[in-house]
Amino acid sequence: MTPIRATAAAAAAVLTAALAGCGSDAEDAEDLGGSWTASLHVTRPWSGDYVDGHGTVDISSSDGTSVQLSVGGLGDSVDYTAHVHDGECDEDPPGGGHWLADPEGADAAGNIVELSFTTSETGTGETTVSVPVVLDDRAESVVVHAPEALTETEGLDSDRVLCGDLEDD
Repeated sequence: MTPIRATAAAAAAVLTAALAGCGSDAEDAEDLGGSWTASLHVTRPWSGDYVDGHGTVDISSSDGTSVQLSVGGLGDSVDYTAHVHDGECDEDPPGGGHWLADPEGADAAGNIVELSFTTSETGTGETTVSVPVVLDDRAESVVVHAPEALTETEGLDSDRVLCGDLEDD
């Protein structure tokens, strides 16, 4: 083998070994996307206020993420916000933190899955949102947050009214 061919063969072997250690896109893709459902239940601090609070969530995530949320038994004509979270509902606080598309990025639009809705005069509400981010295996739950003014009025240390752990659909 000529010196040039030997050098090229050695370089190819080093490059192949280096790439093998990086993991493949297929392995990473296994952790991305999917379909989930959740049944939402009232969290402990709010159980006296929203005895009948409940909800359901359906999530589909592949090229982006679509979330359908339906709730009942909440405050009448109240503005709520919901997010996908990175912890389970039995954690303290329920649901952990917001799930972030880029875990090192800001907790802000474009890096989270957020739903805003206003309940009806009977405490029910529905909303659907589509966002360009794709969920991964760090997504654990969906949390419905009470408005800040309501948590201040009630003097509670948690704004998490409803929480539901995601289950594979």
